[in-house]
Amino acid sequence: MYVLDVCTVVAGSSAVSDPDGARKLGNASIGMSVAGIVVTVVVIIIAVAVVTSAAASSPYSSSSSLTVSSSSCSYEYNGVCYEYKTYVGTGGICTGIRDSYGYCYYDY
Repeated sequence: MYVLDVCTVVAGSSAVSDPDGARKLGNASIGMSVAGIVVTVVVIIIAVAVVTSAAASSPYSSSSSLTVSSSSCSYEYNGVCYEYKTYVGTGGICTGIRDSYGYCYYDY
């Protein structure tokens, strides 16, 4: 059988052995907590601003105009945007608009 020596220390009248060090650590802890809260608030404000800005500039936004800009067209022919462009040749069947080179433009 093994016997372990257990050493216990009874606290004296002072609750902390190094009151100045404990005070410094406590102040540092409070400072870090406040800094963390400030950083969190700043990040939330920036995130809300970015999301709001992105939503306002979205082509699907309710405030956007119904006209389609040429930069968002898949294919453009004679100033009209089309989603698809297929080569059908001069004799192939085209259910949309055919150009003089044999390409068919259409939306489905």
